[in-house]
Amino acid sequence: MYRLNALFTVASTALAVICAAAALTDWTFTPDPSVDLKVKSYDGLQREAGEHRAWMTMQLKADLQSLFHWNTKQAFVYITAEFETPKNKVNQAVVWSRIVQQQKDAKISESLRFGYPYQLTDPGLSLHNTTFNLTFDWETVPVVGAMHRDRRVFSGMKFPGEYFRTRSIPKGW
Repeated sequence: MYRLNALFTVASTALAVICAAAALTDWTFTPDPSVDLKVKSYDGLQREAGEHRAWMTMQLKADLQSLFHWNTKQAFVYITAEFETPKNKVNQAVVWSRIVQQQKDAKISESLRFGYPYQLTDPGLSLHNTTFNLTFDWETVPVVGAMHRDRRVFSGMKFPGEYFRTRSIPKGW
């Protein structure tokens, strides 16, 4: 019984030391992904159901391979639109998200057109000519250790000043 207890204690201690060492290596790891995000086109700005709704197409080019190393399980990436209105100082809406599970899938070059469940709305009817930022956030989930989070902010974009809708947007979308 004593030998079994001693073996279990040594194995548990060794596993704890290995996990601690793995978690500590994350603090020395500094990824630097390249991200380029811009508005390709504004597809609509409408007053529907007592609120403003905006649609746009974004162009995303991102190389997230540097987020991955031996202790990375996956990366959760998402884009938020952030703007300020007279009624609300902070308005944020997630307009796109993805879970990247492998380094080989970490290069993204896509035209992103958001719709349900991602909608950009303002109940205060204040989107006309409002300046906004698009923010690309990522969170890395390690096998062992703490999650890490960072972001890139792309600022200076502006919603259109007039209501319009392109034909390709379904009503109620």
